[in-house]
Amino acid sequence: MIKLTKEQLSEQYKYLVYKIANHFYNVEKEDLIQAGFIGLYNAYDNYKQNANTKFSTFAFKYIFGTMYKQVNSARSLKVSRDILSLYKSIELARSKLAQRLGKIPNNVELAMYLEKDVTEIDMAVLAAQEIISLDDDNDNQRSYYETIAEEQSVLPDEKIDLYDSINSLDDREQKIIRARYLKDMTQSEVAKKYNMTQVMVSRYEKKAVEKMRNYMTV
Repeated sequence: MIKLTKEQLSEQYKYLVYKIANHFYNVEKEDLIQAGFIGLYNAYDNYKQNANTKFSTFAFKYIFGTMYKQVNSARSLKVSRDILSLYKSIELARSKLAQRLGKIPNNVELAMYLEKDVTEIDMAVLAAQEIISLDDDNDNQRSYYETIAEEQSVLPDEKIDLYDSINSLDDREQKIIRARYLKDMTQSEVAKKYNMTQVMVSRYEKKAVEKMRNYMTV
């Protein structure tokens, strides 16, 4: 295989970068796409040309991961609700098919069962797994689920529900929840940071947690 230049690589796989970028919203697209191309170049440098995995599949995780890290650093991540919803359907189908087939179904079998294109299944699975793995990589951070739902064991589809519920909050509520449960800040620290009273922080936090619980039980 002839080694491609960055320009050739960008031209050949720009459709993939743009397609992945469309799964985020409420973010600056230009910066997101630039991050995606950086992920593409890193994927190309690490790809083994004799690997069984297609390069586009291999590159997806790098591209999505680079985009995710950029927007997550600003605490403004919004991932398409469609892809999260599809992933929950995939997890349910995986469980049902495993019982029927006596083995864990592959993505082709899941695509046939759900009547979806296999590339849609690949993207949803990789996207959801990347969100979960990147979130778990944060050092010494309590998970929202452990703190809010008081559970020690979190299944992937439960985490997706959780992230979705956080994204359903308004900006102020999201900031308070992230500060309290991700950064482990006290209510007094949050109040000082956002120029609020501690009583206000307490009220917003209580309201936000209740919204999240209601969202996840609908």
